[in-house]
Amino acid sequence: MRQINHITLNTGHVRQSYPDEIDKGMYFALNRIVNDSFDSDGASVMDGYVLKSSRTQRATIGTIYAYDGVPILTTLCCESGDLQLWELLHKTATTPLVSQSSKQPETPYIADRLEVGAMAHLDAMKWTGDFSRCFGWICLSPSSIR
Repeated sequence: MRQINHITLNTGHVRQSYPDEIDKGMYFALNRIVNDSFDSDGASVMDGYVLKSSRTQRATIGTIYAYDGVPILTTLCCESGDLQLWELLHKTATTPLVSQSSKQPETPYIADRLEVGAMAHLDAMKWTGDFSRCFGWICLSPSSIR
């Protein structure tokens, strides 16, 4: 995989992400975090933040929760057009979104949705964008970052 489109639903900001943006030394840590995120307790990401994820055949979706249990960020990593999940991200939003449910980005993509807890946990906003980019690569094309 040569690139992944990365969109933030709340702002509409879109960028292309490339595998050389991921530190190859992080591969095994990222792999462990993603694997652990499917457990009922999720995976510890950093400073008490926890990632909980689920997966379909074509996509992985994860939410980062703060130490107080409040959701901070939901990210969808999709390798092929699964319009149902894209629409679900819009339908279940509790914060305003700029993106439109009828205009899915070109695949593969990472779609980030800031959650209500983001404003109460601004410290997490310093690293969640970078984390979701890493999460996207390890889920969609792990061999590209190994």
